[in-house]
Amino acid sequence: MMRAWIQLVIAIGVEIVGTSLLKLSAGFKHPLVGILGMLLYGLAIFSFSLALRKIPLSIGYAIWAGVGTAVTGLIGIWAFGEVLTGLKTLGFMAIIMGVVLLNKPLKAPQTAPTTSRTARWRTRYNR
Repeated sequence: MMRAWIQLVIAIGVEIVGTSLLKLSAGFKHPLVGILGMLLYGLAIFSFSLALRKIPLSIGYAIWAGVGTAVTGLIGIWAFGEVLTGLKTLGFMAIIMGVVLLNKPLKAPQTAPTTSRTARWRTRYNR
């Protein structure tokens, strides 16, 4: 299970670097930088798919999207001179709260009834 979380961290980090490179490509005026950014997106998705073998989709995606969005926003402020407004600060706080809430179940998780097709799918793809 720890390996899945490491894969998720790698996916987030690689996506953040890829996004920053796409910004630096200036709309592909610097095509090699843009291509490298796109390749990193592919690597991020691959790493994310490995993480999803063990991490539930709703939790994994919430963390990936939330942390990626927040860190990318902070990079925009720090590296690209974007302005941190009160509304952006509220948005960052909402992202963090959303990720926290999705990771805290209110009651015990319920398992869906297993049909033969569902069982085959789980056996095939959740190794």
